[in-house]
Amino acid sequence: MSEECKIWFPHEIFYIESLLSITRTILSEKNVVVTVLDQIQEGDYENGKILIDAVQNICTQAALISKFFWPVSRTKIHKGRGKRLREAYGIHEQNCLKDKQVRNFIEHFDEKLDLYLSEFTAGTIIPIYVGPRIDMEAKQIFRGYFLNEAVFTILHLEYKIIPIIDEIERIHLLLEQDFISGRFSN
Repeated sequence: MSEECKIWFPHEIFYIESLLSITRTILSEKNVVVTVLDQIQEGDYENGKILIDAVQNICTQAALISKFFWPVSRTKIHKGRGKRLREAYGIHEQNCLKDKQVRNFIEHFDEKLDLYLSEFTAGTIIPIYVGPRIDMEAKQIFRGYFLNEAVFTILHLEYKIIPIIDEIERIHLLLEQDFISGRFSN
């Protein structure tokens, strides 16, 4: 394999299928989100926990996708793979999937939970919240979804979900096209 190629062409299908398995999961979770949001719009908040779980799963899977395009390892082979995949799928450096905050959150959730709980000494923690943004004086939301903003919040962090889903849908369509030929289009 030449250094210029970065991913040997017979191996492209393995990257395509690996990424497709993640994008399919995200799109499946998106369908859950849409269904529950429809129920909430009709006044049924019973599945709020399912909505929160689905949105958190979307963030988790988006972090996995991010690692393909921006590898953690700085070795030549991994950097080359990331660069080639970004080229193949038209991903720029300002892409919402590059957000290291999401990746670090996923990789170090247990540690972040420890710190979150150790810093909160007074007030009320709301374990799960689904609704409009609320006044947070003396309150903290552990996991929540602000309906009016399409924002997922967890441990003081906030993620805009729509740009993530839009980008995953764009990449998914390209991956499906590439799966047919077994090669990157670009």
